[in-house]
This record gives sequence, structure tokens and C-alpha cells, in this order.
Amino acid sequence: MDPDGGWRYHDPHQWGPGMYGHQGPPPWMDGADVLLPLLSALVPLLLLMWVLSRWFLLDALAARSGRALTPPRDIVRPRWDAAVARYGETARAYAAFECDPAAVLHRPALADVKEPATARFVDAFAEATALITENYPGPQAGARFVAAAERADRAWTAAVDAADRVRAARFAPGERALLEQTLSLLELARSTPHEAERRGAYERARRRLADLERRTRWALPRPAGELLAAQARGELAAA
Repeated sequence: MDPDGGWRYHDPHQWGPGMYGHQGPPPWMDGADVLLPLLSALVPLLLLMWVLSRWFLLDALAARSGRALTPPRDIVRPRWDAAVARYGETARAYAAFECDPAAVLHRPALADVKEPATARFVDAFAEATALITENYPGPQAGARFVAAAERADRAWTAAVDAADRVRAARFAPGERALLEQTLSLLELARSTPHEAERRGAYERARRRLADLERRTRWALPRPAGELLAAQARGELAAA
């Protein structure tokens, strides 16, 4: 046997067609000729995939960092602003009613806290008044005011509707006559151009209201009573 054990040189005829079905060495002996072109095409593809994965990863991290740095949008603030405006409308309507004796006499139930609808409004309005702030108080306190302002608005509408239905039904016929006479005197005071006649009409209206209050325990709201007294003294012209 040769010194190399007989493996250094191989006779090409050793690999004949009878042994592997083709001329030359076995197929795996030609692997280098196939692998090199495959690697030359695969390496750029792998590099491109790596670059793209890094690109998308960096974009995702940047977007996540941006979301972390950007504070969440406050969805309560717009509702709070709207609720402040709604509360202001309710407060103005309530104040205008309480300062107008004729309006009170047209809807006496709206000035009577013994009426269930009126009592619910007074409670809801007091709650909203306690929660309103000059500046936006933040989402939690703002949401509480929004809910309170909505309840006050709905309660005001319901109380007005109930007062329109009731009208003067709670009064006896003689009491309703006093109420109608007072309304007529207030209309006269507003329409006359004569100061003395106007003051006299307001004063007679006050006396009839005092009689009505003694009979029924019903009373004008204090702002309306004070306004009527000032008009009777001639301190204020007809509204």
C-alpha cells in the first residue's frame, strides 16, 4: 500500500458509471461550485432584511416614546366648558324668574319648594352651584360638575313644565281672584305713563299679595318681593 494509505490519488476511472450512475466523482464533490453562488445571493438578502428589521424597530421605538411623552387628550375639558355655559343659562333663567313678580304669579308652583318638581330643581341647582369653579378643576372634579349641571338643567325644564300644568290649581277660588287682581295691577303699573298711578298700582299689588300670603302660606321669592317694594316706593321704574 502507498504511504498515504491509497487515498491521496484517485483514479478517475475508479468512479465509473457502474458505481454512481454518472461519470466522475459523487455529486457532493461538486458542492463548492453550487454553494458559492448561493451564498453570494443570500448574503445581500440577509443584510437587507436586517436593515429593514432595524428600521422598523427604531420607528416603533420612536413612536412608543412619542406616545409616552405626549400627555393623553383631556376629553372632559370640552364637556366642562359646555356645562359651564349650560349652567349659566339655567342660572340666568332662574334669577330672571325670581326677580319678576308677574312671572312668579303666572307660575306660582315654580316658587314653591313644596312642589316636588321645584324641590328637585332647587336641590340640583344647589349641587351644581357648589361644584362650579372659576377655572377648569381637572378631569375628575370637572366630570362631577358636568353631571351636576346636566341634572340642574333637566330639573329646571321639568319644574317649569310642571308649573305650567299646575298654574294656580293649588289656590281656592278666592285666592285665585287675589292672584288675578295682583297681575292686573302689575300690568297697569307697567303700562301707565303717570308716576303716581304707577306707584299706587304697585302698592295695591303689594297689599293683595300680602293678603294672599296670609291665606295660603305661599310667598313671593325674596328678590321679587324686594323689587316690588322698591317699585311701590318709586325707586325703580316699571321693568
